[in-house]
Amino acid sequence: MGGEPVSVTCDLALGEPLPQSVESAAYYIVNEALANVTKHASASKAWIRLTRDGGHLVAEVGDDGVGGADLTRGSGLAGLADRAEANGGKLTIDSPPGRGTVLKVVLPCA
Repeated sequence: MGGEPVSVTCDLALGEPLPQSVESAAYYIVNEALANVTKHASASKAWIRLTRDGGHLVAEVGDDGVGGADLTRGSGLAGLADRAEANGGKLTIDSPPGRGTVLKVVLPCA
């Protein structure tokens, strides 16, 4: 399972540039989330959405794969949550079995 190419669409609505630390954290988290899609999700498509909500960056990575991702199993997703928290943010995952996954991270931009 995994390793197959996945079509990815991007929706970016950021306005002004992000602080370097936020940009770096978001890049790492989105990159690892996409790697997880190709390795584990058996997805045919994925999407990235980056927006601002008040003083926060909201980054979402979603896919149409098998779902079932869980922050409490394995170290990969927990590491992404730790990176978000180290930058004052929060990472959540919605991943019902058989219905894809949406990873969402909110990082302060102030």
